[in-house]
Amino acid sequence: MRFQCNHCHGLVAIDDSELGQHVGCGHCDEVVQVPDSKFSPHSVIDDFVIERMLGRGGMGIVYKAHQMSLDRPVALKVLMNQYTNDNDFVIDFIREARAAARLNHPYIVQAYAVGQDDDTYFLAMEYVEGQTMKQIMDVDKSLSLEFSLNATAQVAEALGFAWTEQQLIHRDIKPDNIMITGDNVAKLMDLGLSRFANDKLADTEDEDEVMGTPQYICPEQLIGMPMDVRGDLYSLGATLYHAITGEFPFNGRNAAEIAKKHLQDPLVPANVHNPSIPPSVCKLVEKMMAKHPDDRHANTAELIKDINKIKASLTSSKRTPKSKSQPIKIKAGGNKSKTNGPSTTSKHNVAGKTGSFNKAGRTGSFSKAGKTGSFNKTGRTGSLNKTKSAGSSSKNNTVTRNTKRTTSKRNIEELESGPGKRGSKSKKQDTKYSGKANPALLYGTIGAVVLFLIVAVVAAISK
Repeated sequence: MRFQCNHCHGLVAIDDSELGQHVGCGHCDEVVQVPDSKFSPHSVIDDFVIERMLGRGGMGIVYKAHQMSLDRPVALKVLMNQYTNDNDFVIDFIREARAAARLNHPYIVQAYAVGQDDDTYFLAMEYVEGQTMKQIMDVDKSLSLEFSLNATAQVAEALGFAWTEQQLIHRDIKPDNIMITGDNVAKLMDLGLSRFANDKLADTEDEDEVMGTPQYICPEQLIGMPMDVRGDLYSLGATLYHAITGEFPFNGRNAAEIAKKHLQDPLVPANVHNPSIPPSVCKLVEKMMAKHPDDRHANTAELIKDINKIKASLTSSKRTPKSKSQPIKIKAGGNKSKTNGPSTTSKHNVAGKTGSFNKAGRTGSFSKAGKTGSFNKTGRTGSLNKTKSAGSSSKNNTVTRNTKRTTSKRNIEELESGPGKRGSKSKKQDTKYSGKANPALLYGTIGAVVLFLIVAVVAAISK
């Protein structure tokens, strides 16, 4: 084996019998200790110097390593012996890993290289600073709805890209295989590799291992049906369910019991566990986790579209304030009333066409198009008529003592009853003759006659 001198960083080759012993470096002549195993820190595998272990998975152990040729950090997955002893498995694994390495997507952990060093098979991948979703959920039992929806959409985009470009299926979507960067970007790990682990484990006698991760597995995978990307969407839905509720969608005493629930039991709505989850999100998860693939989203694009609609609705509901209408007091003819907002017949209406104090009104007190009325601003009759008023001292003076004298009993009743009963009638109804004498018209006529007589007398005297 080889290891890197911690003094000069030169490579030193030794026999396996010298593991853990002290030897002299042939580059700097310093005495250095040989690593305890071929996977201990400073051990070298092909082009990679191992730094520390990151985690252990179903297929092998993942280490943080340094790629010497390109001077960059990598995540190095080393396969377990139970896989390396199967030549057919190794050949398929290398072929699939190379297909995954051809995928370059921002939401996929990039595969760099796959190869062999003596009897060790490895896969070098992009090293991502961050945590898996599982590690985050170990601290926070459930995650925020916004974060969970964003991560789900990003993983769905990664799955759609892999399926479209290379017909790759993940088969083991779960929080453990989703990395979250410091910028809250989700990256999918082990794409194209989990199939081999599941197939290999199917030959073992451990039922729990055969099931892989039973809490997230899709029904068609359980019964051996052919799979496509919709199987991964089921597992992604189970992951979303777990993230927003803190509970597995199905659980049981063992893998067989959980598998039976995936196949037969209805899904408990997510808001039963977390009442703050809106119905739209519950429906989304239920569709993703439908028992039959045909009842799920047909593809990842449909799923992402639904997620974006939900995110938009949640954002708009946060930004839209509740309207608070303030009552407006209306005073007409001594009668007080309230309304919940401006209207076209309101006393204080600025631009309306009706109303006794209408700034731009054109007709009578509550008439839409009538030509008469005691408070008519531009009408042709009436004691307070702007153009023919006899008792008004100012054109802006719309309420004087003459109002009471010139307002008929019928008009007073109209003012007291409000604008909705007579003011909305047509022009023909407003000007209809009622058969009763109009006091305003009578007084106006008498005044005109008296004025005419006075003018005639003055003219006669002057002659």
